[in-house]
Amino acid sequence: MPTRAGVLHTESVNASPQPETIPDTSVRAITDDGAFRVIVARTTSTVQEVARLQKASGLNAKTLGDLLTATILFRETMAPDLRVQGILRGAGKRGTLIADSAPGGLTRGLMQTSDQATIVATEGAQLQMMRSLRNGAINQGVVAVPPGGGITQAAMAYMKDSEQVDTMLAVGTVLDDAGNVTAAGGYLVQLLPELGRGPLALMAERLEDFRTIEPLLDQDFTPEWLRDELLYGLPFTALDQTPLSFECWCSQERLLGALSSLDRSEIQAMIDDAEPLEIACDYCNKEYRIQPAKLVGLVTPS
Repeated sequence: MPTRAGVLHTESVNASPQPETIPDTSVRAITDDGAFRVIVARTTSTVQEVARLQKASGLNAKTLGDLLTATILFRETMAPDLRVQGILRGAGKRGTLIADSAPGGLTRGLMQTSDQATIVATEGAQLQMMRSLRNGAINQGVVAVPPGGGITQAAMAYMKDSEQVDTMLAVGTVLDDAGNVTAAGGYLVQLLPELGRGPLALMAERLEDFRTIEPLLDQDFTPEWLRDELLYGLPFTALDQTPLSFECWCSQERLLGALSSLDRSEIQAMIDDAEPLEIACDYCNKEYRIQPAKLVGLVTPS
């Protein structure tokens, strides 16, 4: 895909990278004039693992992959040390997709559909973003997916409407002929608040060739290469980077915490049944076997 200079500047690409050696990573940079912050992420392995566990393929895999990448970029921008969830509710109550990104780049995802319905970010769908705050509260907002659809457009609308932050971003998920994920990633360019809107218009024009990034994503792409393409010819300083990966943080302790929210009569019925409670995590499919004795403390006054 051509840049504004007419060709991609491939000198920054590693010679012959092997797909399995390129880890998922997000990289940060700031332009030397202090106008823009840039975050670029490769999310291929993370999206592939989530899609495999959720048995998502085709459009569901693509939409889930785009939501995962957008949520990672949002967390890296707005709450790098806190947890963020991105939730897409499909039009016509066709189902829900959830991306859950935690500090350290750990990410998991969930697809909730009936009869394997297709969930797409189209007009009539809603995007909700939730991020934890340091005081324990939750900041959240909801936007309708704009006409034309797409996670990219919905995420940009959210940043502008709910966070009042001028942002340009694009996310992409590439599928093979069988509908399986082969590559995923995205970028976010943010105008820093002390600047006027003039630089934003110039950057928007510059990024016109990067509105759709799927043609730039393959098994060999690196976030450093995409960052260099986005900022070609602009002096910038590379900042920190974060490794990204799929990981589920479920545990028996968290599961017991969730069960404690049930009515005491329901918990007592499980205890009286005297059979181990078998529950599987919806995110990672790990199975837990909880003995009735573990539930007694949930109905015993402290």
